[in-house]
Amino acid sequence: MSRRLTRRDALAAAGAVALGSLAGCSGRGGDPRFWDDPPSLDIERVPTSFDEPVPERPRLVPVDVEPEVPAAFADRVDRLLSPIPEPLTAETLPNGEFREQIETERTAAREALPGGPASLTPLGAVERYATAREHAATAVGTWAAVTVEGDPTAVAPDLGTVRRRASETLRELPGPAADPLAAAAVYGPMERWYDVARRRTLVGGGVGPADRANPLRTGDAIGEIERVQSHVEAGRYLRDRYTASLGDPASVAEPLRREMNRIGRAVGDRLRELHGEGVEDLRHSPGTEAFVDERAVERGAPSDALLSSAVYRSFDGMWFDPVAFGDYEPDNPATGLTRTALAWTRLRALDAVASRVEEGDAMFPDDPAAIGDAREGAVESASSLAGSENPLALWLAAEFLALFDEPDGALAAADRTARSTVEAYTRYRWIEIVTDEALAVAASVADSFGS
Repeated sequence: MSRRLTRRDALAAAGAVALGSLAGCSGRGGDPRFWDDPPSLDIERVPTSFDEPVPERPRLVPVDVEPEVPAAFADRVDRLLSPIPEPLTAETLPNGEFREQIETERTAAREALPGGPASLTPLGAVERYATAREHAATAVGTWAAVTVEGDPTAVAPDLGTVRRRASETLRELPGPAADPLAAAAVYGPMERWYDVARRRTLVGGGVGPADRANPLRTGDAIGEIERVQSHVEAGRYLRDRYTASLGDPASVAEPLRREMNRIGRAVGDRLRELHGEGVEDLRHSPGTEAFVDERAVERGAPSDALLSSAVYRSFDGMWFDPVAFGDYEPDNPATGLTRTALAWTRLRALDAVASRVEEGDAMFPDDPAAIGDAREGAVESASSLAGSENPLALWLAAEFLALFDEPDGALAAADRTARSTVEAYTRYRWIEIVTDEALAVAASVADSFGS
């Protein structure tokens, strides 16, 4: 990587590139440029679906959920929705905007309820039930805010109570675990629930649902509080059930923190290489030029566009993730380790894509069959990650498996074009690259814990 330092020093002298001004992008969220005159591709011969399934989301919490738990969550949804008349007519509630939110949220609550817990991982079931409860509470909170007899404060626990419960639960994490790697996978998602809730949902100067004049905002606020309360209940249950299953539990907070900081040093060193000297905040995107010395493909080629979008997405995520580098040490070690490992994986994958750009790989499929081959390679790599015995690898797999939705959807779309088809191809290439790097990162962490 040191071969790029001289050119980066020159870039730094010209000033840092702001987030959103990525090469090939037209501002924040803009589309990368595409070749003006790309090679021909018979998109009619490209399959719209594939036999090879995407791997199942890994099971990060190795305990079963007792049947009465999902039943209690589903019952909570039913009880929340029970005060709302059905059907909700214009005669009952003339205001169409209020009626629409109530009906939309009620429908969403019922659709979010899973068909059965057996088809979901424990964390997946928690997310589904938390989502269902949030929608249900939003619906009934809105209804309570627009009716004379309604009491929005009676729908969900008050803001202060939920804030205290979330903080108490977070302070008790990470709990005992089989080993630090298992702790990262089990407790990382839980810590993330409460950390995000405290920073985004439960912030403010004590402004609760009852203090909001707009019934729509009242309903939204009640739904958010109900979601956090759902996570508090589920997180405590899963933590207790997991710790009870351990034969020889270990204290893991300090080993997690040490490893988090070790990976964080690698992330910080790489970001300083990319930016050069004098950059105040390394989370800013350095732009794609920081990753390539000699661009051997035309601008707008699929590999160049992939690098541009991957840089944007990777650095955008770094703004919101607790990544340990520089003087910053995340408060919650399981979340800090997993999110720092995620950042390190993405940086390594960006370097791998940049190397292909430098080597002249335009990432344009040779023929329609190449797209299926790219997807097969992505599925194979993702399957290796999702089938690993390394818990951190499983956590990373859970993060990356959702990446298949975009390209699979693009190829199945009735209005697909040559551009959307080729972009799907490059997305598959990215999945293969980033999941390969994830395996390497997870292995290095396991080796570090074992040394």
